[in-house]
Amino acid sequence: MKNESTLKNSKPVFSGHETFPLRYGWLKKVYDAATAVEEKKGNISKDLFNNIEAISILGVGKNMVSSMRYWALYTGILAVNEDKNLYVTDYAKKIFADTGFDPWLENYATLWLIHWNLATNPNLFTYYWVFNRLNAATFDKDSLVASIQEALSEYDLPDVSLSTLKRDVECFLGVYSTRSAKEKSNEESIESPLTELALISPLTRRDLFQTKVGAKPNLSVYTFVFGLLMFWKFYSPNSKTLSLEAICYEEMSPGRIFLINENAIGDFAQNISEVTNGLLEWSETAGLKQILLKKDIDFEKEAFKIFERNCK
Repeated sequence: MKNESTLKNSKPVFSGHETFPLRYGWLKKVYDAATAVEEKKGNISKDLFNNIEAISILGVGKNMVSSMRYWALYTGILAVNEDKNLYVTDYAKKIFADTGFDPWLENYATLWLIHWNLATNPNLFTYYWVFNRLNAATFDKDSLVASIQEALSEYDLPDVSLSTLKRDVECFLGVYSTRSAKEKSNEESIESPLTELALISPLTRRDLFQTKVGAKPNLSVYTFVFGLLMFWKFYSPNSKTLSLEAICYEEMSPGRIFLINENAIGDFAQNISEVTNGLLEWSETAGLKQILLKKDIDFEKEAFKIFERNCK
């Protein structure tokens, strides 16, 4: 099964963020610094984040420099080429250039795209696990840690120390969960931009959290279609149909990653033919609800083409 092999073949990462959740302005700072080096030297040295100049250029301490590198890589701002050098991705240039789509993360579409990159990466095991495999509506830190430990064992993946795993879960929650007024008063607890997506929230009981499934007013139909096509490529690239059930519940599906339910997906689906200029069509025949693909496409290319309509 593809779903099993996705995790079995992963290379789980639980460290590198230095326990710092993603912060506003970090990705733009990294983009600007990396672009300046790339323009000057032709490529980005692996030392960009490992020398004393980085602290001055990025305006943060050594540990935060490492954290910024981590977030730039896993959100897709930077990537690594065959020579193991870093480079600025095309999508980063379209978004974070001064004339780009959204250099200061003011558009929800950018936040959803960043979230998609995190939650669909099986190497980011905690993120992938919560959004693709965790079926509990509520959880606490200890139960989440325990479920990840069990999964690592089930898939014969390398063990990780309990302290490292706990820090990763803490950082994950810092990325997505809103904080109390008391926590917000602490500068070290500045909220991540992804808290604006309202995907995970704390409950009144200490350390208890809930995943918030339902309609997402700040999720556009274009971002939904982006997710749908990226999922189609992963799940069934040779099929011309995709069932509502798969779109809602399978791994890497829009339902899972965006935490939207059948009603919300149905609302998007009603307008999908118009939004995609007839590329996709919603069908309800003999009680079977599904989306039809009308022609062969490059799923990823078409997905980003439609996503970019968010900025028009």
